[in-house]
Amino acid sequence: MNGRVILLNGASSSGKSSVGRALLPLLADPWFFFPVDGLGEMRSTVHTRVLDDVGVYDMLTRTRRGYHRAVAGLASAGNDVIMDYPLSEPWRLVDLLETLRGFDVTLVEVRCAPEELDRRELARGDRPVGLARSQGLVYAVGDRDVVVDTTRTGPVACARVIVAALGSLVGPKAFDRLRVSGGRQVKGPAVVVGEVGDGQR
Repeated sequence: MNGRVILLNGASSSGKSSVGRALLPLLADPWFFFPVDGLGEMRSTVHTRVLDDVGVYDMLTRTRRGYHRAVAGLASAGNDVIMDYPLSEPWRLVDLLETLRGFDVTLVEVRCAPEELDRRELARGDRPVGLARSQGLVYAVGDRDVVVDTTRTGPVACARVIVAALGSLVGPKAFDRLRVSGGRQVKGPAVVVGEVGDGQR
């Protein structure tokens, strides 16, 4: 029996990783938290051939395609997997719709106000301020199963919304609806089960 997949989709610094880690102790069963950055960190950073821009793009595309298939591999063996992964390029969604065909996927949109994204990027200091704002395409998918907003709500509260939603979602989910449309990023009949806007950190 295939495992389940939770896909946390949101801009950089929106809180996907924090929400993903907060989910683990709240879920009834053992889940893998498998962020795409975790796979990227396994790749060597020292090599003898210098890559040009095209080579870097091809390498990153291979990494992301491999990530899709690694998640599918884990889930096909019956493991439940939480993905921390921005759908920032249209092909990523299209490829995932095919690679995860037959799997129970819950698509979670992780939102955060632009001003708070800027503040977090400045505090982190490991990425340019404005990177997250430039990733608006992650929210152009047009459909999702659950929405959480981390602007003023902590990761544990957001994780609780997601866990509660898992038990109440019925009928075709976002991935099923998107698969019918061929993965076109057009606003669809989204079912937003839980939305968080306020709360305490």
